[in-house]
Amino acid sequence: MSRRARSRKSLRRADAFPVGWAVVGGVVLVAVIGTFVWLYVGALQRNPVRDVNTLCPQAGPTEQVLVLMDVTDPIGPIAQQDVLNQLDAVADSLAKGGRFELRVLEPGYDRTRTIFSACNPGDGSDLDHWTGNPEAAKRRWEERFHAPLESALESALSAGGAETSPIMAAIQQLAVDRLGTTEARNLPNRLIVISDMLENTSAFSMYKSGPDYAAYRASRAPSEYGTDLAGAAVDVWLLRRDAQISSTAVAEFWANWIRENRGSFARALQIQGMSP
Repeated sequence: MSRRARSRKSLRRADAFPVGWAVVGGVVLVAVIGTFVWLYVGALQRNPVRDVNTLCPQAGPTEQVLVLMDVTDPIGPIAQQDVLNQLDAVADSLAKGGRFELRVLEPGYDRTRTIFSACNPGDGSDLDHWTGNPEAAKRRWEERFHAPLESALESALSAGGAETSPIMAAIQQLAVDRLGTTEARNLPNRLIVISDMLENTSAFSMYKSGPDYAAYRASRAPSEYGTDLAGAAVDVWLLRRDAQISSTAVAEFWANWIRENRGSFARALQIQGMSP
């Protein structure tokens, strides 16, 4: 073999190594960039940009749990504790990014008052030091969500006496405020109503007709208080009172009302303890 032929073969071999290493290096670089992109996207999903006041993701809440507490009449001490226990369990199960809103229907008013409304920012348990700051997330959850919610739940239970109990009007307002938009209708929505559920207004009063759905339909209440619950799952938590009205009949009445107003009746829960 001539010296010139050997030189050309050696040159080809020498050229092959840089090209091979360049390919390998490119593959490694793409993999590294892909890993960083994956980590960045994952971090954004686990810790999205949030509204400063509500702690909700800027894209909006991931779900809604809306609680309406009727305090137009006193709630007994055992019932108060049972309500707190039940609501604690609901709050603990709220998904990260989900909104928890607590409203009260107070004596002398036909509109609700919001005493807590915020999204669960997460307690940092899904974060690590590569994708976030779990310690800061834990502090934010405790100081701006958990502790204020616990305080709001306890303060909501203070009640007085009232001549009327416009439960339908309160549900109507809550539905318009929180279920009326296209974005809200596409969310999982749960409404919890805590009350003796004895509607008592000039339009319709269970103290006069009992939980008679035919009497309700014949009153002006359907046109006055009819609303669109937009498919929300509705729980009715019944407070016991010595009103000589069957709680089973009351639950059936509201199941009909919820379905007629485009809601999904989830369950009736009998709260323990008697309220005056």
